[in-house]
Amino acid sequence: MEKIKGNLKKIIASKLFIASIFIILTSLIMSIPLLFLDSNIQIDDGIQHICRLIGTEQSIEEGQLMPVIMSNFCNEFGYSWNLFYSPLTSYLPLIFRIFTSSYEMCLRLFILLVNFVSGYAMYFFMKKFLKGKFSDKKIEAIAILASILYLLFPYRLNDMYVRVAVPELTSFIFIPLVFNGLYSIVNLKEKSYLLTIGSVGMLLTHSLLTIYLVIFCIIYLIVNYKEINKKVIINLLINAAIIVLITSFYWIPLLESKLSADYEVFNENHMIRWDVMEMLKVNPIELLIYEPGRMFYGLGFVTIVGVVLSFFTFRKVKDLKNYLFFLIVGIISVIMTLNCFPFEKLPSIFTMMQFSFRMLEFGGFFLIVIASTAIGINFEKYNIYTTLCLLCISVLTLIPNLSGLEYGSYISEEDLINGIRVTSSTGRVHAGCASFEYLPSKAFKNRKYIEERSNLPIILNANNIEIKDFNKNGTNCSFHIESSENDAKELQVELPYIYYIGYNVEYVDDSGDVHKIDNYESDNGFVCVNVPNNNITINVKYTGTILMKIAYAISILSVCILLGIFVIKKFVNRK
Repeated sequence: MEKIKGNLKKIIASKLFIASIFIILTSLIMSIPLLFLDSNIQIDDGIQHICRLIGTEQSIEEGQLMPVIMSNFCNEFGYSWNLFYSPLTSYLPLIFRIFTSSYEMCLRLFILLVNFVSGYAMYFFMKKFLKGKFSDKKIEAIAILASILYLLFPYRLNDMYVRVAVPELTSFIFIPLVFNGLYSIVNLKEKSYLLTIGSVGMLLTHSLLTIYLVIFCIIYLIVNYKEINKKVIINLLINAAIIVLITSFYWIPLLESKLSADYEVFNENHMIRWDVMEMLKVNPIELLIYEPGRMFYGLGFVTIVGVVLSFFTFRKVKDLKNYLFFLIVGIISVIMTLNCFPFEKLPSIFTMMQFSFRMLEFGGFFLIVIASTAIGINFEKYNIYTTLCLLCISVLTLIPNLSGLEYGSYISEEDLINGIRVTSSTGRVHAGCASFEYLPSKAFKNRKYIEERSNLPIILNANNIEIKDFNKNGTNCSFHIESSENDAKELQVELPYIYYIGYNVEYVDDSGDVHKIDNYESDNGFVCVNVPNNNITINVKYTGTILMKIAYAISILSVCILLGIFVIKKFVNRK
């Protein structure tokens, strides 16, 4: 008993325990509306992410080896998010189905988890970044402050409550992980796979933001070019190779889809709404004060004070080069969000981010690093009690932002599970299909066909052919074609599925022989096949392409090998 008490005292007195109290407390404070006040998480993108969970689980239940087609969406013709949209936030929230039958609650609990993990990611990065630059006590206090400011960053609350942009909110975890790994490899000459973990997580969470993160990492390497030697290059190349291998299951099918047909997601004119981009640019005053009816664009009072102080601390900074990198890149990121900056005139690789305000995520990360460090430098006796005071100030200055939150729901979860039909009255945005950006361009331009089409196979080049025994279950279906005439021409059969790669189609002739046939995209953007004009039975099943299967195998094998190496190293080290 005494031993247990002694261990508990050690845990309570440990630095990580104190940091955990701050991180958990801050996360719970900012999550109060999420968990207890019935905030409306169907608002803006939220309803789409709830539908993604519903569709992903349905595709798994249907037995899809690669659950990418959400068969109940788009009038049951199938719609794919997971082929094109970073899939991590389609899968992980479903873990909470163990505790609740509500998809909405799964999303709420996942967001709460994201808050905790984001705080820890920032905390451990700051401890690494400040290592050897201050006393251990001061480093601990600054790291806790950085995690608090990161969690309470107004733009994070914007992602939580105003936009319910779950992938973007989740990506806040991975930016500190990437720079933790990068700093460890380049500046500390350590082996670190945090760069791999952060990069994989970022790509599988938000591919658009990943492009900017790569650019910032390249700039960081250029700034630190004197630190780069053979060992650093080898470590970076190993990390890059592992990232490519683990994420194969996502980027290979994405590339294969792009090469197989024209999809609206690759159409810049569809994906970038220039008028909205202009309207949602940030007014400089909004960086300081919340404007009712707008989004949360503020940097946070304590962060702004810290950034101002940073200009008076250059002489006291031990690692001025990296300090200036974070400060300058942070300021540039924020400037790019302002209404005076011509973001829309940048090359397409930049404008594909869609909204310039997304740069606030990077600006917030970089400037919080600087602000918390500057505060620690300028206060000689900075400690954990100072951090507690700054926590209170940060929370109090955020309260006005919360006055604009919405409560309740728009659509019942049962209706979402059954699938909202696409009709002539459907507007630009639809629950489960967003703005239809993942449709083939042919289907998108002919949406009236989707609205009016029957959920049956259609023979496009003949009228007197009868279809019997049609049976459809999600992405699987079968039916019999009964021909009434001897005609050598093939039948062109359009299946009741929107065209995505991975459908497997076979027909069985009168002799019982099975013939596998290729499918292609019809003029309506649906899956189409050519079959003999005979009495045959057609079987359709979504199995994924051969290349998709290879990609999945590469990803799974890579993860298994890495876990095996990790376990073996741990076992050898213990011996």
